[in-house]
Amino acid sequence: MQYHKGSFFHRSFINRGIIKRRVTTFMVLSILSRSLRSASAAKGQWKTIDHSFDRQKTKRSLAFTTSFTKIPIRTNHDNLFSNWFQNDDDRRAALGVLSRGRQKLGFCSNRFMTNFSGIDETFTVDEHNWKNHPSLTETIYLPTIIVPSEHLHSLLSQGTQKGILVPFLATKMEELESIHPRLKVVQDLERLGVDVEYILPKADNLNNISLKAILLDPDSVCGKQHTQTMVPLEDAVTAGSKDILAKVFPLMSDQIINQLVAISARQGPIVPIKLTYDQQSIQHILEILLPREVHPAPTGFEQIGHVIHLNLKSHHEPYKKLIGSVILDRLSPKVKTVVNKIGEVSGPYRVYDMDLLAGIPDTVVQLNEDGVSLEFDLKKVYWCTRLSGERKRLLEEIQPGDVVADAFCGAGAFVVQAAMKLGCTVYANDLNPDAVRYCRENAKRNLKRFINNGGSHGDGEGDTNFKPKVEVSCGDAFDFIQNLCTLENPPQHVVMNFPLESTSFLGALRWWPVLEGKNTMQVRKPTIHLYTFARGDDPEMDNLPPRDALEVAVDLVAEGLVPEGGAIKATRYRRSFLNKLGCDVKAREVRDVAPGKVVICVSFKVTNTLLRIMQGDFVDF
Repeated sequence: MQYHKGSFFHRSFINRGIIKRRVTTFMVLSILSRSLRSASAAKGQWKTIDHSFDRQKTKRSLAFTTSFTKIPIRTNHDNLFSNWFQNDDDRRAALGVLSRGRQKLGFCSNRFMTNFSGIDETFTVDEHNWKNHPSLTETIYLPTIIVPSEHLHSLLSQGTQKGILVPFLATKMEELESIHPRLKVVQDLERLGVDVEYILPKADNLNNISLKAILLDPDSVCGKQHTQTMVPLEDAVTAGSKDILAKVFPLMSDQIINQLVAISARQGPIVPIKLTYDQQSIQHILEILLPREVHPAPTGFEQIGHVIHLNLKSHHEPYKKLIGSVILDRLSPKVKTVVNKIGEVSGPYRVYDMDLLAGIPDTVVQLNEDGVSLEFDLKKVYWCTRLSGERKRLLEEIQPGDVVADAFCGAGAFVVQAAMKLGCTVYANDLNPDAVRYCRENAKRNLKRFINNGGSHGDGEGDTNFKPKVEVSCGDAFDFIQNLCTLENPPQHVVMNFPLESTSFLGALRWWPVLEGKNTMQVRKPTIHLYTFARGDDPEMDNLPPRDALEVAVDLVAEGLVPEGGAIKATRYRRSFLNKLGCDVKAREVRDVAPGKVVICVSFKVTNTLLRIMQGDFVDF
């Protein structure tokens, strides 16, 4: 029946339609408002709907778009949605994953649409139940595009000429960057539950061609605030439908859309990707579990054998057991123990206290460093994995067959490597009896393997004509350094790696004799490699030019060698003074230990002139 425009019946018909739409919209919004208020009132406080798109605040939020208003409504309280849907079909309808017989709907989903399992705000997380935290399970809904398999390489190429779909891949999403194993962006249609016969009827020219689905980032193809666009899948799969692809993927340029149409690409279904805690990184899990006021979560730790060593900040201390439990779970079975450092490295044995956070109370570790196997008790012997690169660099300054002395040998990592790789004769010392015991055992075990392999590691390294030798003593480093001059073959290199007090042992060189004539100490002057802590000068402390950490370290060495005695104020920039003695001073930064505080390695040669000055002779130089 038709009505004349402007007639009473025509106006009534229009008015009834408008009123019906307005009433329907009002009823839907009323139901939503009532659900929000009732659920919030039960908690004793009102909750407001968050209309903004804040990345942090909406990370686990849901998005819902009514078919009447097209206005996205977001809330941070997933449990409120349980009042809106009476069954699973309603929930799927809200997500656009509607399945009614063979009529399927596809659309571009909001990236933050997740599972509808309510988040219990009363959940108290601890080291025992953190795996059950609802926020550790997320479901991300990703749009897909179906393409012939023969075009996958050109579409996804990462070479010089990148494929046109590379900027739109789901792996670009922040939520998927750190998951393990990595998400496969190319999926089989059968695995996604897509009926290939329905997509490709017999009359379709692609009937005999293999097809694949590519997962896309909804932000890249639809936009973060783009309203969901529902398209019947039977229309979306129509070959060469440019309008459909442009409507579903509005952020793709016309040029890209045309190229996709040219290869008969078509819109695929929305694919749910469920992320569980065991796929996510330690950092991501801790950011979810820890309160926002203690963010960022701890990121750095040191693995020593089967032990993870942490150095937690004070605001992380109340959650140390939880942090330890997460790390142990994610890194097992290789990791069996998680400990936290208490206090600083101190005492004559250079050890520190530690607190067991998770796992078994076993700190005797076994590890391999550059072909050398080591064993020691982490609670009784000082160890720093970060020095492995420094040990390797120091070996480059030593020639095969050299005599080397290590005054603070620890578990013997440098000692064993110098002997095995360069065939050096190594004299080692440490005040810690446990360190001496482990150093001897490590040297004995590795040298035995070295001899059994015919003088090599078995990988071609360590081949030398020199016979390695290791002697380890337990005593004070001052006496050890002082007595090196009594050896039949004095060392060409002396390592003093005790940054806290190493400069205080330099006075032991005063007892080295000044030997004249051609001998080992004169033909090749021994080199000291000393490690010390240093900080650069504060430019506001005095009117003198400030020194950087390197020059401060050199001045500390100069003061240890030739103290200025009764000087009113210590002299600065004494590198030139030492070089006039022939010391050839070199300094370099090894590593940071605290803001503004670094470890510096100062290397210098021990010359006869230096020894005379140290012994009180007034000589011209």
